[in-house]
Amino acid sequence: MANDSLQTDPTSNRPADHQTDGQAEVHQARWYALKVFHNKSMRLETELTENLSMECYLPKKEVIKLNAEGKQTSRTVPAVTGLLFVHIADSSLAELRRRIDGQALLYSDTHGRPAVIPQREMTMFRLVTSSGDQGLEYLPEASEKFAVGQLVRVTGGPFEGAEGHICRIRGNRRLIVMIHGVCAVATSYVPACFIQKL
Repeated sequence: MANDSLQTDPTSNRPADHQTDGQAEVHQARWYALKVFHNKSMRLETELTENLSMECYLPKKEVIKLNAEGKQTSRTVPAVTGLLFVHIADSSLAELRRRIDGQALLYSDTHGRPAVIPQREMTMFRLVTSSGDQGLEYLPEASEKFAVGQLVRVTGGPFEGAEGHICRIRGNRRLIVMIHGVCAVATSYVPACFIQKL
């Protein structure tokens, strides 16, 4: 009699059509960073999210200026020129490359492959950059020197839950959150009572 049940892999007792770890990894979305040309990050974000339904993250800030009549005007601009993050599966990388050709490049690792951003780094970076704090300072990727010393967690205030390294910048105690090889962000002053060593 024919057996109608799913065939299984005799070495694992899993259904034969079950994805292997390698296959699952190809379909698992991960974060990547894009270097966008000509300061068109907001335009590319719109194109990827609205036309391709890709999840993007673009750190933004409000810039306030005086107009010709002396009145204050504000507009939203990218917090870091030419930087955009995208959350996609490896299987979509070829399509992403095709779409961004001539507009942006993927950040690469030391082997020349698209650099995967660890989820923890991205989570902490988003927590800090979406806090609405006006005292954030973005640092170039050369700021790896800030990722030294005691790792800490912030236990209160607008950055509660963020983890990073404490550094003194221009005399103020500030939390540095890194995305290695891409950039870092320094918070405004963090009181000592809100700092927990890890």
